[in-house]
Amino acid sequence: MAKTKVNIQYQAQWIGWLAVVVCVLMSCGLAPVGVQAACTPQKDWVPVPEDQYDRNYSSITTPGARPLGYDSGVIYYLGANQPNPCIRVTGTEGSGRRVEVMVQTEPATLDICVRDSTQTETDNCGSGTINSCQEATGDSVNFEFYCISGCEAGDINFWYRFTVSQAGEDAEEWCFDRTGTDFPNTLGNIIPPNHGHNPVTRPPPASGLSRLTPAMGSLILMLVTVLLFLH
Repeated sequence: MAKTKVNIQYQAQWIGWLAVVVCVLMSCGLAPVGVQAACTPQKDWVPVPEDQYDRNYSSITTPGARPLGYDSGVIYYLGANQPNPCIRVTGTEGSGRRVEVMVQTEPATLDICVRDSTQTETDNCGSGTINSCQEATGDSVNFEFYCISGCEAGDINFWYRFTVSQAGEDAEEWCFDRTGTDFPNTLGNIIPPNHGHNPVTRPPPASGLSRLTPAMGSLILMLVTVLLFLH
């Protein structure tokens, strides 16, 4: 009877230790961990219909600017202790829906990355721009913008845009047909309305006499030559 009681206690201890190990593996990150977007959404993405795109150049510091349907965000430098921008894209319910992700830093030379909850092994990064088209796995998708290098000393300002495919469209063909080149910096920089134009200085027009001088010189030379010949 005592032996049976000892066995039961031993089994209970063994089960307890096993539970602790499983808990540690699941909660403390000892299981394989990759790039995960476990961010808390700070705002919902508000799309602009393509036929209503603002096709004028906008500075990234202009409040409310939405050039080509893009919105702006900031990845704060590491010392600021600010969370990475996290945007929720809704309207992705249905089978096979795709999300096009377009990102451009300002200036368009900085390194930037974006991820969602389906990316567990690979960093989707680019230098200046990112253009990707991926499958949505739920009724909404959270996208987190972050940096791996280059944000140790300064903020990274960037433009971003999400476009969701329509239900029933061929997903692969839809992604293929997206141009992926319409970034805000392709609009160019327009001249501000209050810009002072520098006047163009032109030389004054030549007088009639000055225009005739070369011809008169040639005529006099010819007359002198004739007179010398006659003498």
